[in-house]
Amino acid sequence: MSQKYTWQPDQPLPKNADRKTIARIVSHLCFPVSDRTIETWPLKVCRPNRSAVIAVEDALAYAESKLEKSVSYKQGEV
Repeated sequence: MSQKYTWQPDQPLPKNADRKTIARIVSHLCFPVSDRTIETWPLKVCRPNRSAVIAVEDALAYAESKLEKSVSYKQGEV
């Protein structure tokens, strides 16, 4: 079954979203990530109708904290 995305980069961010949409938002705004990786993040998940729903604000905050804590370095010759 293919996933239809309801969020596009030119639209405002939703309040809550499923893992695939969260992955699409984080990949667009921060760094590439898959929905399977989002499963491993320590985020609060609500399960209305048995589908996982996550607050977009919480997911972005966690992604930004991971980005800030990541190792950074210069490439190439100096």
